[in-house]
Amino acid sequence: MRPRDFIEVKKVILNHIPCLLVRPTSFEGKLPTLFHYHGWSSSKERHQFLATIIAQYGYQVILPDSNFHGERNPLEEYTSKNILQYFWTIVKQSVDEFKGMREEVQEQYDMDPEAIALSGSSMGGYITASIFAQNPDIKSLITFNGGCSLFKTKELISEKLNIDLDNKMDREEVEKYDPLTYKDSFYPRPILMLHGDADTSVPIEIQRYFLEEVSPLYQEDKGRIELEVYKNMNHHISIRMVKSAVSWLEKYL
Repeated sequence: MRPRDFIEVKKVILNHIPCLLVRPTSFEGKLPTLFHYHGWSSSKERHQFLATIIAQYGYQVILPDSNFHGERNPLEEYTSKNILQYFWTIVKQSVDEFKGMREEVQEQYDMDPEAIALSGSSMGGYITASIFAQNPDIKSLITFNGGCSLFKTKELISEKLNIDLDNKMDREEVEKYDPLTYKDSFYPRPILMLHGDADTSVPIEIQRYFLEEVSPLYQEDKGRIELEVYKNMNHHISIRMVKSAVSWLEKYL
């Protein structure tokens, strides 16, 4: 029996956003649901295999296209120049779109409102960390090579490229979308960060900084926040990462 025999994959439009819906073909009651966001230069289709693996464990997975990606006005090329132009806009828009998308999934696709989690790869990790921070009823967050601190990211990029990002990332807006602005809402919600220690796209220092800032809130149950480090790995998702993500969902969702 192949996965397609018991996993449904179909294109849907949610809050005007092209998405893939991936879920078991047979189930009873409401489904625990994972919203998973792709990274820069990627698309929902490129994460379909990951979603299929997760769906085999009984989860419904929603894969949205971020703006300027996939079926949503894709750019002709994805360069270091236009990432500075579009990245921040995409993050903000994706965070703002989530509420409407979630409401439509709730209305149309058997989602258990008490069992919602988020995951994201790279840029998608930034998006989901901000959504998680602003929605305290979401149960859990998993990031694959993402960033959970916008201020730290801005600081590192400014230093690395020797540029002033204030004209592209207004301080008040960064504060509004930075997960750490809402850190008091985190505990006891579980957070898993999966990251290669040789990542040249999203430095692991961002996640280490976030962990240092948030860990004191998790003193009563330290196992609910974890940074799982993969030695000598650059900006990739590995099978071990996927296995850890599934185990995390099985434990906490």
